[in-house]
Amino acid sequence: MDNRNCVLIVDDEEHGRDALEMLLATENYQLAFASHGEEALRQAQAVIPDLILLDVMMPGMDGFEVCALLRANSKLAEVPILMLTALDDRESRLRGIEVGADDFITKPYDRVELRTRVRTIMRLNRYRRLVSERSRFEWVIENSEDGYLLINEYDVVQYANHQARLLLNLSTPLTTEKISFLPQALQTYQAEPHHAWQGWETQKTNIAEQRYLVRPETQHTPPLWLLVEVLELPLYKQGSILVHLQNVSERMNLQRQMWTFQTMVSHKLRGPLNGLVSLQMLEQKNMDLSSERAHSLLKIARESAKRLQDQILEILRYIDVGQMVRVDGKTPIEQIAEITTKIRWDLVLENIELHIADELHNKLINLSHESLELILRELLTNSKKFHPQQSPCIRIDINPCTEEQILMTVIDNGGHLSTEELQKIWMPYYQSEKSFTGEVKGMGLGLPMVAMLVWNRGGSCQLTNREGQQGVQVTLTLPFSN
Repeated sequence: MDNRNCVLIVDDEEHGRDALEMLLATENYQLAFASHGEEALRQAQAVIPDLILLDVMMPGMDGFEVCALLRANSKLAEVPILMLTALDDRESRLRGIEVGADDFITKPYDRVELRTRVRTIMRLNRYRRLVSERSRFEWVIENSEDGYLLINEYDVVQYANHQARLLLNLSTPLTTEKISFLPQALQTYQAEPHHAWQGWETQKTNIAEQRYLVRPETQHTPPLWLLVEVLELPLYKQGSILVHLQNVSERMNLQRQMWTFQTMVSHKLRGPLNGLVSLQMLEQKNMDLSSERAHSLLKIARESAKRLQDQILEILRYIDVGQMVRVDGKTPIEQIAEITTKIRWDLVLENIELHIADELHNKLINLSHESLELILRELLTNSKKFHPQQSPCIRIDINPCTEEQILMTVIDNGGHLSTEELQKIWMPYYQSEKSFTGEVKGMGLGLPMVAMLVWNRGGSCQLTNREGQQGVQVTLTLPFSN
């Protein structure tokens, strides 16, 4: 692709075209030629020149007519036109101005003057295009659905587009008061996960370690998820960074629904399917079908088939209403014992201790029953999955934390996790294709979904290796109300 400035030379006389070609040969312009008006219009449409040197006196369509037609063409209307004319009268110049000429050179022209005029027009045209492109860029940024902020090395916001000002509750326009980006954001959002925000200004964003600003849901507003990316500015002044805020709430919600649906289907169908195994036992050659044992196995199979039918119909109802799990709502803390017992039987866990502080028995957790069950099911499933013998000893402690939150800790005696896994354990891998199959490293997709449910309600998550003992400790801070 030729990036040189293009000059279209329009002259009906060959020696005139040759003279201009020789004159401009040292200027490194791309040159195009036309010998009459019709050809000039075709060439201009084909090459979109940066400047047109247009002779006035041509047979047929003269320069004035060509200039008027060029100005009527939306693609060529802003191309500078320098008219070359032997006419030096006032009326001819006025007519040239009326049809849209930018400048005039009178024949015979001064070679130095013509070169200088061409250079000046090229320079002004380049500046005009830069201003035009900048205006279009600013319009696009100001009307973008994403937020963009320019921040200096002291974390002070220098520029914020319309969407960024809305998302961060910034004044319009920005006041002279120095506003720091992260402190301003933390008035409304939680910065999650915490480790990804350590030294975030100098860390280039990658898919494996996304940063989020999460506004927890309330009674009247759904949760809002902003993906925060640091974009490079190689040509901008040193020390400034460009921050991109993208609303990914719909994608995160879709990801959560997919995970909850998969989890629900898995635990609802596993039990009745296991019960149908009794039909295979009835097929044994030495089985007396009239015996009490055969009747017992048949009863189990019949009940499992009925339960399977009911569960499939329930799943279909979930699909029909388009909501996999109700995320809003409140659950009495006492129901945690019931939920834990249910999961314990489903997962065949023998050693689980549950301790709830006495002062919490009349409290409500700001999580729906379904969400709380999903969270506990994922944590207990991981405890079993990552225990060497799949028979962990688990302790669940629920204690008051603040006036608005409780502390839930789940401790097991399984294996330890690497430092890298501990850092990425809560990361929602919504951009990874593997997130749709659950094939991710570490603890899998479940814990990121636990984090989503907890963060949506204004809570926090932490997972650490137990000191001096095998196993891990998961600590969840969950909101509650009276």
